[in-house]
Amino acid sequence: MKQDNYLKGKEGEEIALKFLESKRFELIEKNYKNDIGEIDLIMKDRDWLVFVEVKYKLDDSLGNPEEMINYKKLGKIKRIATLYLMTNHKFQHYRIDAVCILKTTINYYQNIG
Repeated sequence: MKQDNYLKGKEGEEIALKFLESKRFELIEKNYKNDIGEIDLIMKDRDWLVFVEVKYKLDDSLGNPEEMINYKKLGKIKRIATLYLMTNHKFQHYRIDAVCILKTTINYYQNIG
């Protein structure tokens, strides 16, 4: 089960990456990890550094992907991003985006945090 979730997560990240690259985003890093946790994708959108949370679900029987990004999750992403920025000073502007995928439908949310 855990391996299935891992593989499903990787599949969702690849779908999100292709989607964002089609919008001219550039990949900086995948699956960035530090002591606090992990950020799925770090992308560049013109002058912006973008931390991307990806949520991928095959069905909505237990809710939609958007419901998986709550206040606690967003706070954790912000803490991870802050540590990343302390060691990577190339960008003046950053934001947190989300790509939520349900089956074949992709919803993109800019600047969620």
